[in-house]
Amino acid sequence: MDFNTRAQQEIHDFNDAISKWFRGTIPADAAHEVLQRLHPDFTMVAPDGSVKTYADLSAWLPSVYGKRPDFVTAATEVITRFITDQVVVITYRETQEATGIINNRMSSVLFISGEDNYIQWRHLQETWI
Repeated sequence: MDFNTRAQQEIHDFNDAISKWFRGTIPADAAHEVLQRLHPDFTMVAPDGSVKTYADLSAWLPSVYGKRPDFVTAATEVITRFITDQVVVITYRETQEATGIINNRMSSVLFISGEDNYIQWRHLQETWI
């Protein structure tokens, strides 16, 4: 599978992993299944404009384990905007649903290819729509 295809698949895989985390359907000691996908220097600009780091997310993640048993999130409109051998920028629409409430975001993600072509999330920008 080429870099672009793997990066696009990573978006879907991450959404699946975070959904399972919020629902509590993966082991509570499996935070690494979410965090291992992120580069140690990962940053995220949340829809409210706040900036979160890898350390912020690592500290926050355990507090939301199993807190939303009906949570589901999915990505659509996945479009590659820029790609090189080791960097890809992709935009996608993310739809989240829990307790009958649906919210949507447009997201831009910067992936980098590290050692052994392992893909990591390096930066994420989310905007409410």
